[in-house]
Amino acid sequence: MPLTFEREIIDKVQQVLLRAKNIVLVSHTNADGDAVGSILGMYHLLKNNMRGDQHYTMILPNGCPFTFDFLPGASLILNADSDRERCVSSFDRADLIIGVDFNDASRIGSLADTLREASAAKLLIDHHINPDTTLFHTVVSQPQISATCELLYWLGIALWGPEMLNHDAAMCLYNGIMTDTGSFAFSNNHPSVYEAAAHLVKYDINATDIHNKVMNSWSVNKMQFLGYCLDQRMHIFEEEGFAYIVISKNDMQRFNIQQPEVEGLVNYVMMLQKVEVGALVKEYEPMAIRISFRSKSDFNVQELARNYYGGGGHRKASGATSNKDLDTTVQEMEAILRKELAAFHQTQNR
Repeated sequence: MPLTFEREIIDKVQQVLLRAKNIVLVSHTNADGDAVGSILGMYHLLKNNMRGDQHYTMILPNGCPFTFDFLPGASLILNADSDRERCVSSFDRADLIIGVDFNDASRIGSLADTLREASAAKLLIDHHINPDTTLFHTVVSQPQISATCELLYWLGIALWGPEMLNHDAAMCLYNGIMTDTGSFAFSNNHPSVYEAAAHLVKYDINATDIHNKVMNSWSVNKMQFLGYCLDQRMHIFEEEGFAYIVISKNDMQRFNIQQPEVEGLVNYVMMLQKVEVGALVKEYEPMAIRISFRSKSDFNVQELARNYYGGGGHRKASGATSNKDLDTTVQEMEAILRKELAAFHQTQNR
């Protein structure tokens, strides 16, 4: 079933796009497949459907993970960590900034203040809850959608019609849908996502090749790192119904693992039969800890992330940040999961 939009929203988006000449596209820090796919997908949609005198700049706070280097246009994405002056200058010159796959300026790290202070019109296209409607002048938000790339697909049809796609846009949008649905295995799949995917693969994108390049191209180091994590860094509490993996900065350095390579490890604890809630705790820097929560029951990890950490995301997949040290973060998280799951089970058993 196609996704529809209010006419007022489509009119607003069309107006801001038509007025813009210098457009900046930006997504969140530690970019995943949906962030990269949506920033590139939007770039190709605009290039394919808008007038030729517009200038586009794509920016990711800490760059495009090498996993997605094969996507068309990936080499054009600027890294704000290594090329900050150029990125800030692009924000200053822009008359339109388009944020994709994040709901709040804090999700773009060191670029947050630059975004807030920019005088350009601001358009947000995202599938997370609680979008910042005060910062962004125009907001396209559909939290029930599987991925921002799926949202962009339906938005593109509403803006330009079913022929709005080309090969490059289809390839990038498919990449984001595939990764954010876990190759169509997660519970965020609705009929609309299969309809979108069916249309995208008609553009000769070689969906199998995309899957293999993203999911089946691990280095020996990463495979050995996975074995180490499962053997040494995974903690399982079957009676309580949760498990988690803890990764320190030293662990990543020991195996020469980059930050984006650890993101999917939380899915391994979710394979355990009696585990309904899983977590991945990652130390990027001392006192800078990122937690990824997952749920395969009715337990709401979005509420947990928001209530205890000020984080958020989706009901079954959410994230949070802790500014405490790794050991303290893990101890507190474990106590929180015990408490909340016990209360959840008590409610379920009534």
